[in-house]
Amino acid sequence: MMYIKKLVILILISLALLASGCEEKMSAEEIVAKMQEKEASLEDYSGTIHTTTYVNGGKDLEDEIQIMYKKPDLMKTFGVEEGKEFESVSDGEFVWSYSAETNTVTKMELPEEPLLTEKDFVSIIGNFVNESEVSMLGVEEVDGRSAYVLEARPKVKENGSELASRTKIWIDRETWMVLKSSIYNNKGNLITEVEIRDLKINTGIPDSEFKFEIPEGAKVETLDMDEELKVPDNLSLEEARQQASFEILVPEYMPDGYMLNSTMISEEGDRAAEGQGSETVILSYQKGAENFDVIETVYENKSKENSFMEGAEKISINGKEGKYLNEFGDTKMLQWELGGVEINLIGSLEKTEMLKIAESFKEPSTEVDILDEESLKEPFTEFYILGPDGTAENYPTDYVLGENGTVIVGITNHEQKPVNYTMEVKLEDTLLPISADWKNIRIEDNETLEKAVTITPPFVGTHMMLAFSLYKEDEKDILEGGICMPYRDLHLLINVSQNLSKNVSTPLRR
Repeated sequence: MMYIKKLVILILISLALLASGCEEKMSAEEIVAKMQEKEASLEDYSGTIHTTTYVNGGKDLEDEIQIMYKKPDLMKTFGVEEGKEFESVSDGEFVWSYSAETNTVTKMELPEEPLLTEKDFVSIIGNFVNESEVSMLGVEEVDGRSAYVLEARPKVKENGSELASRTKIWIDRETWMVLKSSIYNNKGNLITEVEIRDLKINTGIPDSEFKFEIPEGAKVETLDMDEELKVPDNLSLEEARQQASFEILVPEYMPDGYMLNSTMISEEGDRAAEGQGSETVILSYQKGAENFDVIETVYENKSKENSFMEGAEKISINGKEGKYLNEFGDTKMLQWELGGVEINLIGSLEKTEMLKIAESFKEPSTEVDILDEESLKEPFTEFYILGPDGTAENYPTDYVLGENGTVIVGITNHEQKPVNYTMEVKLEDTLLPISADWKNIRIEDNETLEKAVTITPPFVGTHMMLAFSLYKEDEKDILEGGICMPYRDLHLLINVSQNLSKNVSTPLRR
């Protein structure tokens, strides 16, 4: 849901254009052409994005975030999402995200080719317009601004399946920004509404607004974008059965012409909310350009029922309760549970065919156990810092030149094998001397090392980055741009002042 919401927001932002001063009556085609013509003039904007989602005709979720954007790739968002405070900053080199709830910062390097470029924005507009029949509805006011109201309906496609029947768009007559968007399903029910409030454009937002400051004492985790965006491997059914932690179920009935095309496994372990881990197997069946998916999921600790299916039609599948939903054009959903496995059947098949497929599933040979947390975890290493008293607080952050400070560094090996590690400590870009024991650290699987590290800053300064970098022996030679990238890293911000009681010169910060 969060990914879809952010994609909708990006599409709205991509339609941002400057004013032309034209006040005469315009057609929908002329308004769209003017939007595309003026796109390049946008340099920066800020505002509040209010998003509301609706399920089965009722309001399901409301979120509001503050946003700043500056070409070509600077962006900052902050606010409360699903009841939790967050902040995210793209500084052109890294994306930084901060969770106040866990006091954790995640850092992810941007790829050489931006995820969203100016050309991507133009192509989104082009695809949106080219694949829709756009008409003019009139003029209305949004957040105190006069706006053109357009309606876009998907063009009819052969064998096509559209999730939305129509979209209403409010376009500011002065700035040509999209101020509001409402998306309706095939039954005419509102499903998503996004509004940009307190809009300001081309105000000359300084680059300093997009500099991220790591909160004192926050844990910093470095993410690999390739891993985060990695699509699960396409497996054979036999390979999937060997890897999955539960018995994969397959239907005995199959509509004519359909064959199993792909099988994938995905897990939500470390990144999932506490107690909400899961393992999912996706079976994709295909017949020419037509397809349907069988999605089987087991949970570590299943939360309350997904509100998405609350208003679905209750239906019997071999005497067990199931739910059938037909809200998105030709796409239908059938959900039920069998032997501890939640099964979702999604496709454009007729309801009778979907029921025949569902009723052909046989109970698993044994009831699926609820997954334990360890079974969902990928191999990983915990790397953390404690204060000198052994707690995750009271870190020494104020030093006097010539004097020492102590922190406790912890490493826990969950790599499912013994691992040799190396650790380095740097103040800004200067390598600090530490015990030789940290140059060759061998830790057995599921064992933890906690050991004090003495820090002796060699120069004075304020808000300086004290970086702890951990390397795996077999990965330290992997270079990116001539820089040896750590496997895990942590940071503290420290201040170092001159010892005024001693008559010594002040070492310069290098």
